[in-house]
Amino acid sequence: MQELTIHPPVSKFVLNGADLMLPGVLVPANGVVGFGTVTKGQPRCIKIDGNPYAIAVGRMLVNQTQMEKLKGKGMEVLHVYKDGLWAQCGKVKPNAGFTEEEEVAPCSESEWNKDNKELQESATKDAAETGDKPAEEKPSGGSLQAAADWTQDDLLDFTFLQAMKQSLADDKALPIEASELYEKHMKPARPEGTTLDVKKSSHKQIGKFLNAMRKSKAIDVTEKKGVIHVSKVDRNHKVFAALETKFADEIAVVPAAVAPAAPAATGGLPPPKVTALWKPSHYLEAIWKAMGKKKDDLFSWDEARSIVFNYIEQENLGKDGSIKMNEGLLEALWKTASGQKKDQKWPEEVDAEQVEEKLEDRLQRYTTIDVAGVGPTTRKGPPLNIAISLSRKGAHNVTRICNLEAYGLDPEALGDELKRKLNCTVYIEEMPGKNVKEKMLQLQGHVDQELGQFLEQRYGITKKFLEVK
Repeated sequence: MQELTIHPPVSKFVLNGADLMLPGVLVPANGVVGFGTVTKGQPRCIKIDGNPYAIAVGRMLVNQTQMEKLKGKGMEVLHVYKDGLWAQCGKVKPNAGFTEEEEVAPCSESEWNKDNKELQESATKDAAETGDKPAEEKPSGGSLQAAADWTQDDLLDFTFLQAMKQSLADDKALPIEASELYEKHMKPARPEGTTLDVKKSSHKQIGKFLNAMRKSKAIDVTEKKGVIHVSKVDRNHKVFAALETKFADEIAVVPAAVAPAAPAATGGLPPPKVTALWKPSHYLEAIWKAMGKKKDDLFSWDEARSIVFNYIEQENLGKDGSIKMNEGLLEALWKTASGQKKDQKWPEEVDAEQVEEKLEDRLQRYTTIDVAGVGPTTRKGPPLNIAISLSRKGAHNVTRICNLEAYGLDPEALGDELKRKLNCTVYIEEMPGKNVKEKMLQLQGHVDQELGQFLEQRYGITKKFLEVK
């Protein structure tokens, strides 16, 4: 059954009969898409962060679009731990996290297995007395490189350590998205014959595993719109030392099987580096001025967030969990130039997530793309791929290329170079629209393959940055 995960303190409300409100649901590491397909009436279970067993089951009250908004009532709860049905069926406690307390507590599979070791030993003893031979437990992997008693938690620790020692040993590969770290670096680092599945671990999601690492201060993570990125790694931290000691024998025999984090292009040039930057709107001017910052400068998300939260700390408005509102925060993040509507009330106290959400609405997105041999180019808006379209013009095939300026490339200069390289006719056309300075490069023939090879060899611009239609 598909699941929704909540914080442990929220479980007491569910266990007391409340339906599940969507703001209390934890967003998966890969964002709202991690919820899967949501339909009204769909059966789902509820779990708490850090415990692999469900505390309740119910049916969804929202569809996919409503789910993505994460507002309002999301699930009608039909059956919970400690209700009449539970009592009628034997009062089973799935693991040590299920107690007589008001809320269910975190408890990993490994802890539960350890607590039940006596039961396993008792079963073995009974089998010996009756002459039955207990079934042999097979190791999760078929390799001598992995110990037979490794759990998925062990595999997570091991592959994370290997990824940070091999493919992500260079900090230039950071920040990296949680899903990319898991799929492209941790999975390939698993010992031969084993299967890594974070859903079968006590963490259930790679984002939760990384947050556990963050709490130990071995790494720093940033989370934006539910997507987690690893931004910094302290490879000298005691956590890494402990893992290296724990897996010393395995590290010695496991080959380096992880692909490099940022492979160089065929011509030896690094791929373009894309950086998201943010510019404050006029609403934030007062806070920026109070913190000694210029509102015309561009900032990373972490820098912009730090400015606002440093202001909150400076004004003694509280901490991340509970932030009191003052006129400065209201003007900067909540109020609009159109004025206050009739009977509208402003919040008196908010949490950090609400501040971040409002802050993002008051920032303008910019993107810097640094191309080898060209240098950085900064433009307003999200990153653009170089758009390549194949079509016909009269009796001729043509290839049209747009968005070259976003990568610092001059269409006219590039056209002259391609004319010699590909021996084709070149046209430069103005892009449609008022006050549009960008130009479109048009080449005779369908030359998308040749163009892709040229851009990669000449500038390190790989197919990842091209969009062919």
